[in-house]
Parts: sequence; structure tokens; C-alpha cells
Amino acid sequence: MGRLAGKTAIITGAGSGIGFSTAALFANEGANVVICDISEESCECAYKEITTANGSALSQPMDVTKEGDWQDVFARAVEKFGQVDVIMNCAGVGDQSPIEETTVDIFDKICDVNLKGVFLGCKHAILHMKNRPADLPSASIINVSSTAGFVGTARSGIYTMTKGGVRLFSKSVAVEVSEFGYNIRCNSLHPGGTETPMFDNSLAQRNVSKEAFSEIVKRRNLLGRRAKPVEIANGALFLASDESSFMTGTELALDGGYAAR
Repeated sequence: MGRLAGKTAIITGAGSGIGFSTAALFANEGANVVICDISEESCECAYKEITTANGSALSQPMDVTKEGDWQDVFARAVEKFGQVDVIMNCAGVGDQSPIEETTVDIFDKICDVNLKGVFLGCKHAILHMKNRPADLPSASIINVSSTAGFVGTARSGIYTMTKGGVRLFSKSVAVEVSEFGYNIRCNSLHPGGTETPMFDNSLAQRNVSKEAFSEIVKRRNLLGRRAKPVEIANGALFLASDESSFMTGTELALDGGYAAR
């Protein structure tokens, strides 16, 4: 029996990178996964790959910044699978502009996806999960932050702002649901540099080759490399499973030792 047998998980940004690896891993561990991404094509590709491997999945394209889309995804998840046990707010965007060159449009886009999207995901998760019986294992909200939620970085100031916000908002969610007596946990997940299309795009924006960045990582990370998406997904699996039943309001850093310095 898988570590998530019988659970249903909504995962945003599940069309690629960390989100897709997490959806595939969750399905392999017995979960019903609701694959959410702004790209309908990416959703369908992820759905086909997971179901071809005999996983249980639902494809649900959505824009995390639109409240109506959140209402729809929970309605469809409940209709197909019953209650939702896990939500992972993984969708995110970044930008490599220096602060002095960052436009208001760039600021708004990053904050909309990285902050508003997480807020809406948590809001609708709480609305759905708050009546969860006390005799069931707690529901789990996982908000994906970053090492940028711990330390400052050049050329990504707005991204860093949002990821710090995700970290502290997750703590507030955990405190509030506890005070209201809801059977819900909430934690933040902090990946370091990971081999994903989003990270590769950020290198391209800075005109940094993968080879040159590999040399930087050898000096910056204690493990001397970037993470593979499945390594981050393994952390999400722990937070989604009952193995983390005594963990809420805190962070799980999977950063190769970056923040230790």
C-alpha cells in the first residue's frame, strides 16, 4: 500500500518541473492527483503520462490568480474523488530584472501568481477542509516557497519578497486553523536551485550557461549541484503523508545546504 493510498491531492504548476514530478510521485504512492496548470497542453501531457502508468488523475487547467478557477477545481475534485486531503501550491513565476529596472507590470505578475495564488489556494483549501472529522489524519497544505524565502538574492528582489511572504503566510495559516480547531496542517517547502524549465529560463535571462552555473553551484551549495525535481517531490511526499503528522507551521528546506552559509 502506498504512502498516500486513498488520499486526494490538488497540485498547481503540475504541468512541468517540481509540480509534475510531485504529481507523478503522489500517484505512484496511491493518491488521486488533480493536475492543475495554466497550460492546458501541459495538463493533458501530465495526465496522459500519469494515467498511462496506472495512476489516478484528473486534468484541470486553471489560473491560480482567479478565484472562480479555484472554486471549479475543488468542485471537480470533490465530484470525482470525494474529499480533498492535500493541496500543494506549487505554481510560481520569477524574473531576473534588477530592482531599478523592474516595471510595475512585472511586480504585479509575480505578486499575483506567487502571493495571490497561494492565498486563494489556502483560502479554498480551508473552506473545503475545515469540517474534516477529528478522527481522520489531518489534511495537509503545502506551500512552495524557495531558498529565497530565507535569504536575499540579487536580480530577483520581487521574487524573494513573494517567497518570504509565502513562508510567513504559511505560519499564519497554521496558527489560524489551529485556533479555529480545524484538522489541518500547513507547512512551507523551500527548494534550492532545481533542474526545471523555470530555473533554466532564469539562467537564460541572465546570459549564464548551465556549465557556468554548475561551477557557481559547486562553490555555493554544500552538495555542489542542483536538485533533481524528484528530490523536491520526495520532501512534498513527506509533508503530504501522515509521516509528518506532528509538523505544522514550519519549513522544510531542500537546498543542498545553501542556507547553511
